[in-house]
Amino acid sequence: MDFRSVHTRFRLHLLLHSGLKAKPAISSQMEPFSPPRKILVLDDNRIDRETCRRFLSRTAPAGSYFFVEHDCLDGALDLVHSERPDCILLDYHLHDGTGVEFLRGLHANGSTLEFPVVMLTGTGSESIAVEVMKIGAQDYLVKDRLTPEILQRTVEGAIYKASTGRLLEAQRREMERLFREAQEANARKDHFLATLSHELRTPLTPVLAAVAMLDDAAMTNPDELREIAAIIRRNVELEARLIDDMLDLTRISKGRLEVDQRPVNIQDVIHSALEICRDDIARHKIRIVQDFQAGNSLVSGDEARLQQVFWNLLQNAAKFTPDHGTITISTHDAGDGWLEVRVKDTGIGIPPSELENIFLSFDQGSTPAAKRHGGLGLGLAICRGLMEAHSGRIWAESDPAGIGAAFIVRLKSAMPSGTSVPAPDSPPVADRLPASGARLVMVVEDHEDSSFFFSRIIRRMGHQVLHARSTAEAVEIFRSHQVDCVISDIGLPDGTGTDLLPKLHAIRRVPAIALSGYGMEEDVRRSLDAGFSSHLIKPITSVKLTTALEEILRPLPSPD
Repeated sequence: MDFRSVHTRFRLHLLLHSGLKAKPAISSQMEPFSPPRKILVLDDNRIDRETCRRFLSRTAPAGSYFFVEHDCLDGALDLVHSERPDCILLDYHLHDGTGVEFLRGLHANGSTLEFPVVMLTGTGSESIAVEVMKIGAQDYLVKDRLTPEILQRTVEGAIYKASTGRLLEAQRREMERLFREAQEANARKDHFLATLSHELRTPLTPVLAAVAMLDDAAMTNPDELREIAAIIRRNVELEARLIDDMLDLTRISKGRLEVDQRPVNIQDVIHSALEICRDDIARHKIRIVQDFQAGNSLVSGDEARLQQVFWNLLQNAAKFTPDHGTITISTHDAGDGWLEVRVKDTGIGIPPSELENIFLSFDQGSTPAAKRHGGLGLGLAICRGLMEAHSGRIWAESDPAGIGAAFIVRLKSAMPSGTSVPAPDSPPVADRLPASGARLVMVVEDHEDSSFFFSRIIRRMGHQVLHARSTAEAVEIFRSHQVDCVISDIGLPDGTGTDLLPKLHAIRRVPAIALSGYGMEEDVRRSLDAGFSSHLIKPITSVKLTTALEEILRPLPSPD
């Protein structure tokens, strides 16, 4: 049978069915139509197009379908992308080509899932069905076997399958994206751990070497001993700063960084930061220029945290400025109650593409010089977090010629006050002792070297020391001795310092200092809630311990 006779039979078949009152088929995939489905009927025969419209209109609620018609391949793809139909009814044979050509064009644009296609043909050829389904058609119908119910069910099924396919494709792409991100995060983690290991090990090398030199019996020159002590101190401080930086970054990421804002003289802060960086600046013979033009040097800020910001900026400038270069620190009024500080160097500059990225955590820059200097890439991220905590801003600028970079810090100005800035709160009177001579201090610490170090400091202050290595031993010593003060590590072999202190206070209340390697706000709060007067974060210097002890051992004020 030739193609024309098949088409004639198909048209008669459609006309016959269109005159019957068929009960609408309800598809399980069919949802309420709002807005209606848009169907593109691509067929070169007007009667076939009209009959397809009638079939679908009779098997669904009124207004369920909206039809767009086209009679040739020419312009069909453009029509698809402008009209964006929910489904395409495509005749296999058109006067200017075949539906296969249309499908291939649609497939080339990656649109076979976006625009589902149902192929209509007058011949039930299995090879044609396989071909069009491979190219991307959702379904294939033979015209002389078509009924209104079959057409409606097939159209809804094609829309449903395409929608499901799009969802699965989106999920596949999302899974691929997440997998790539996980791989990148894993690579960043490995790189960070390797860098962290390197950065933590580096200061230990000169420390261990210096200690080995001290073991040398011939080492008696006072100048050499002072130099070795300075090396040890400098590298231990560097190690402590690395740990503090990581803790600060954790606080910032959790939104738990607290700042104690008071009127602060920004010039004093800058001078303190310069003093900390003095050795590095002198080593590279860098010239420092100070140009303070701000009329009011007072800002609202946390002095220690602002010093940390400017220490980081000056250290960064010194790192990337060549020998005999210049670092200029200037201040000026920025208007509307703001003060700006600019730290400008004559170093290698920053590529424009990295001016924002350098403030990201663990970003060390992509330039060879930046990679050569290494580091964890935490300093500038911490600076930004600290400035946000101050409700201020920090950003970077760089010379277009690649000579020098500038970091600008913007802070809220503070009005000069006729009253002195209040000192930090003193410990409660109940946690201080009446005046007398030497005290008996119990040190609860299971780390032998730390215990020895603390004892030396306390004895130098003129006090006596008792040692306990566990909570049980501490309770026993406390019962049998008139201890005046307790210094306790938080982590102990048989419990914690926060468990120990309430037991001691149940016997007799004395002031106490907590020692811990944990320094988050919740750690400090936990110690204070347990009854400690203060919480010192390791590593603990002699200055820190002496200051804390003097504070809680300070005599009570004399009654008037």
